[in-house]
Amino acid sequence: MPELPEVQTIVNELQTNLPGRKISSCRIIRESIVHGDHNRFQKIVEKKTIIKIDRLGKYIVIHLSTDVWIIVHLRMTGKFVLQPDSRSTHKHDRAVFQLDNRLKLIFSDVRCFGTLEVCDDLGKHKGLRQLGLDPWSKKLTAGILKLKFDARKIPIKTALLDQKIIAGLGNIYASEILFDAGINPMIPANKLSKGKLSAIIQSMRKILSLALKYNGTSISDYRRVDEKQGMFQNFLKVYGKADQKCLNCSSKIEKIVQNQRSTFLCPLCQK
Repeated sequence: MPELPEVQTIVNELQTNLPGRKISSCRIIRESIVHGDHNRFQKIVEKKTIIKIDRLGKYIVIHLSTDVWIIVHLRMTGKFVLQPDSRSTHKHDRAVFQLDNRLKLIFSDVRCFGTLEVCDDLGKHKGLRQLGLDPWSKKLTAGILKLKFDARKIPIKTALLDQKIIAGLGNIYASEILFDAGINPMIPANKLSKGKLSAIIQSMRKILSLALKYNGTSISDYRRVDEKQGMFQNFLKVYGKADQKCLNCSSKIEKIVQNQRSTFLCPLCQK
């Protein structure tokens, strides 16, 4: 699933190309991707001007004129592609937004887990209301994390994936962040000191910033709006590196399973 750097990369590309463009028409090819009535969705977004594109957690939020928003979640394999209007429909295209500049914005999704919906009040959107702090929020401090983790006996890796605590992290970056911070992913979240939590926050911002610099990680399905891959997979230090030598100490990277998800760690660097 695309994580914060991948979603932010897409948002940056959309923000570069879309503000000021009018949606001339909207065609929903796969009705099930729309939360709510797909005909209503089409009627609401057609003839609207795109004002701004933002990211909230892993959601893409497209602000339209008359204060309407398109809320997008890419899930496993969703992506946006910006193409000339001469492009023919592909089998994985699920929605097509015809723009007023002879381009079309295509929502493509191989597995059809992604969602589109319209919203006229972001404060009432259930998914957005439940989001935790953004990794770059000034409110995200070691003290705040200590309070949030105080009663959480779950492993720190699992806690970092809880979108109600920190919004945007996923499996790849949680492993990389904990390696960078030198923290074992199996340690209970409530056992970490403020110093360790501060190290996690610093590593989080460091790793996410590097991933953004290289336009995210393309291990399987993620692609940018121009259909190019991200490049951060070339800089991963533990994720997907089981049995390879740790770049810091030459110990073998280990793979364990936590909550049915793979976790990668160095047993020496992350004691």
